[in-house]
Amino acid sequence: SDGSYNSNSQTTTLTVKAAANTADSRYFCAITANEWLETNRQTAVILNVFTVEFDDRSVARGAEPTLTCTVSGLSQNTPITWIDHENNEVSNLDTSNFVIDEGSYFLGTKVSTLTIKLSKLQAVPLPADFKCQLRSSLYPTTSPIVVKKMTLTIITLSVQAINKE
Repeated sequence: SDGSYNSNSQTTTLTVKAAANTADSRYFCAITANEWLETNRQTAVILNVFTVEFDDRSVARGAEPTLTCTVSGLSQNTPITWIDHENNEVSNLDTSNFVIDEGSYFLGTKVSTLTIKLSKLQAVPLPADFKCQLRSSLYPTTSPIVVKKMTLTIITLSVQAINKE
């Protein structure tokens, strides 16, 4: 779009549709300003593409579920935030209800896990949606937040005694 002009600054926006957004790309923003005698001054804009894997999970009652969020295609380490079933950010300090493993960054991939403790799980109405989200650490104020949702369900396993005589 042409963007907006405010206080001697013009901001333009390039929107890249998902179908064309399959690999890291470099775009150029070119300006011409008669007032400043600038002609075709170009600035490179880098678009980094990454994927987030986060699958629905079914766990047996009585087990502490561990949810895994895998992000690949990153150009640098990026923090992952966990969001609970009530849409609240899960704090690292809430160790009575959750265990967060921030994971490590290696070769463009980061894996973070969230374990829900049994005491908390018993208070969660199931099925429940949990989310992992991330935002570029290079451009934290201008990049979009990427959110991936998964549904947690509980399965009940039963044992049936059979008399074989």
